[in-house]
Amino acid sequence: MKLLIPALLALTSAPAMAQSFNIDWGSPDHVPSDAYAGVGLAGVWNNFDSMPTFQRLPLVGLDGEPIAADIMNIGFDVIESADLPGPVGDDAALLDDCFTSFNDPVDGCLFIRFMEPGEYRVILYGVAPDDPLLRSRMRIDQNAEDPVEVGGAWPGSHQPGVTYMEQIATVGDDGRLDFHSGLPSAEVRSVLNAMQVVKLEACVADLAEPAGVLDFSDVVAFLGAFSTGGPEADLAEPIGAFDFSDVVAFLGAFAAGCP
Repeated sequence: MKLLIPALLALTSAPAMAQSFNIDWGSPDHVPSDAYAGVGLAGVWNNFDSMPTFQRLPLVGLDGEPIAADIMNIGFDVIESADLPGPVGDDAALLDDCFTSFNDPVDGCLFIRFMEPGEYRVILYGVAPDDPLLRSRMRIDQNAEDPVEVGGAWPGSHQPGVTYMEQIATVGDDGRLDFHSGLPSAEVRSVLNAMQVVKLEACVADLAEPAGVLDFSDVVAFLGAFSTGGPEADLAEPIGAFDFSDVVAFLGAFAAGCP
């Protein structure tokens, strides 16, 4: 077992990659770097400094290559910028700009189509950089979870309910993934700084939280299952026997990342 640990440790920096994408609203000279993961995965950030109503705009994945999905805005009115006290670097680039809706008559709505069916981890950032008291009501159509209010002063790092919310959404055969900030006809201000969408698929190396991310916690989980004969570590023939072939299978799956 001790001989396995160095090989496993060498892989702990490998991210789980999927058909995923990041979006940031604001000035094109103030976009998070490709190395910035936020709460999700690192990669290229789609940037929009304007998003006219009813206009479909293309998206790229984390690798910067075009993907089939596109996005459309209904209800967001203007992109605003201010210097949010506290965050610096990529955190500031993410939160110093926001897409704002005045919820009159509709809330801020974003509609994405042509997504692959499946489960997605969706992260929505909602801090008004000029107003730490503002709370934005955020929801996702493709799940049964309640809306979540987000907003507040920068707490020193990203925190749920303050800088972001996240939920698991299920995209059906229609390929739709729809998000909202605010409440229709409320005539209040609501914001959205950015979003991250991570596609979750069955991944034999993804044995621990957070789902969709391969890190040292997955290595620990595999070692524990391997040592106790847990079925999640029985990854190779012969089934029922725990040997080096299972270790090789885990190493390969971890190195490849989640599809």
